Amino acid sequence: MKRAEGLGRAEYAAMGGGRLGRALGCGALALQRRGEGPPRWVLSWTDAKGQRHRQALSTDRRVAERRQAEIIRQRDLELAGLAPVEGQAMALDELRVAYLEDLAARVGAKQLRSVTDALARVLASLSAQRVRDLRVMDLMRYQRERLAQGVSHRTVNVDTGALRAMLGWAVTAQLIAENPVRALKPLPTSERHQRRVRRALSDEEIERFLAAAEADDAECAARAKAERTIHVHGRGAKYAARRRPERVPQAPLWRTLLETGARWGELTQVTWADLDPHRKLVDLRAVTTKSGRGRVIPLREAVVAELMALRTIHQRIRLRVAQPLDRVFLSPDGADWADYTTNARRLLRRIMDRAAIDRFDAQGRVVDIHALRHTAASRMARRGVALVVTQRILGHSDPKLTARVYTHLEVEDLRAAVEGGGPGTGAMPAASTSTATRKQMR
Repeated sequence: MKRAEGLGRAEYAAMGGGRLGRALGCGALALQRRGEGPPRWVLSWTDAKGQRHRQALSTDRRVAERRQAEIIRQRDLELAGLAPVEGQAMALDELRVAYLEDLAARVGAKQLRSVTDALARVLASLSAQRVRDLRVMDLMRYQRERLAQGVSHRTVNVDTGALRAMLGWAVTAQLIAENPVRALKPLPTSERHQRRVRRALSDEEIERFLAAAEADDAECAARAKAERTIHVHGRGAKYAARRRPERVPQAPLWRTLLETGARWGELTQVTWADLDPHRKLVDLRAVTTKSGRGRVIPLREAVVAELMALRTIHQRIRLRVAQPLDRVFLSPDGADWADYTTNARRLLRRIMDRAAIDRFDAQGRVVDIHALRHTAASRMARRGVALVVTQRILGHSDPKLTARVYTHLEVEDLRAAVEGGGPGTGAMPAASTSTATRKQMR
């Protein structure tokens, strides 16, 4: 029989054409012995491409027959146009390597590291080695074990979500036919399920916090200059003339976090090239933001002046003119802030102690560095700023997230609204604030 034009060898063979002379069969299983080992059942079969194979399956006939049925089933599905089904036998580690290689071209280094770590955690806990061995129950067991270890619901969802995303990517890439854990439900993440619930600072606490930050800078600067040792203990002129390093003040960093609502990682990567003092704008580049989308935030004139004064201090410390790619915010010793550091958390706690602000309130809510972002959004709400404007400033994709997570209005804020005093004491009307902010953001 002559093969039709455009018909592939596999399809032609499946139709019974060509040198095979008939449709592909289920192969031949035979018991064979090689060397000194035990005899094994060997399958001789033809794959979907018409190629012959001899494959040792098992020393047990029943096991060999089950494996034979699986091999022939996958071959027949491939002939029927369901080639990705064969990928269900793909090793999870092999799939992970392919997924991360593709992901590296699509996301930033920080997100790639997060996904890599999440996949490593969840795959290390699974007994399944191949895609076809995965069961929803395996991940449900993983959820229970992680919760028993004190891990938050959100963190567990990040781990299982990374695995689901990897398998979903494999389906899209036609490496596998289906995602075996697509039916897994994420754990609830409402406020009662959160291990760390943050609270926003009140306006009065903000004033105390910033005053304490400035006082801490002054005290640390005096200590760096050894003023008490020189003037009180009288160490002498030679000791007084000794060169001492200047400390970088941190109050501008805390103030800008509260003014802009930027994340710590976004703001500490801002360079002088990102700051436009004439237009009073700071540009958060896409490569530094969590969402991968850049945004421009307007600054008050007083904040811009404070940052330009900070630039002068940087130049004195580094003994050179500030370069466009130099960071705007440096650590107290004049180095770039690292992505992960405990120094900033220790500094925050010291300032809060000075300001007499409890880290945890009576409800167990915490004030940490990220709570300053919550504070910025809540302060905008108190001033009557439109939710959509706050959303754009914070860089959220959905205003519901802004309203649900970042707006912490306290009882006194609600009282002002009930009594007709507006959303906050001394607040601007909502419409005028919204219009002014929109003009700045253009």
